[in-house]
Amino acid sequence: MMEKEWLVGNLHLSAEAISPIEERVSRPDLLAGLVHLKELLGTERYAKYIVPLQSIARNEESMLIRTANVMARSLLERECLPAIKEAFGVKVVRIIG
Repeated sequence: MMEKEWLVGNLHLSAEAISPIEERVSRPDLLAGLVHLKELLGTERYAKYIVPLQSIARNEESMLIRTANVMARSLLERECLPAIKEAFGVKVVRIIG
């Protein structure tokens, strides 16, 4: 898991595989939204685009999503944006990658 060269040899740093987003979200409203999103997208697309997200946050009618990189952000916008808005009941979704 030490694919970054600056991690190699540094005894104070370690790398771990990221856990699925469902395991890292503690708010019941976000968990309910993720369940609804899985129903809308289907298991395969959900696993491909949603499970690896770094973080999600929701505030009334807006949502912030953080992805691993720009490519993941672009794919999420293209493939999942309408479903995300419907599942979480938000009007504005900002995706950072």
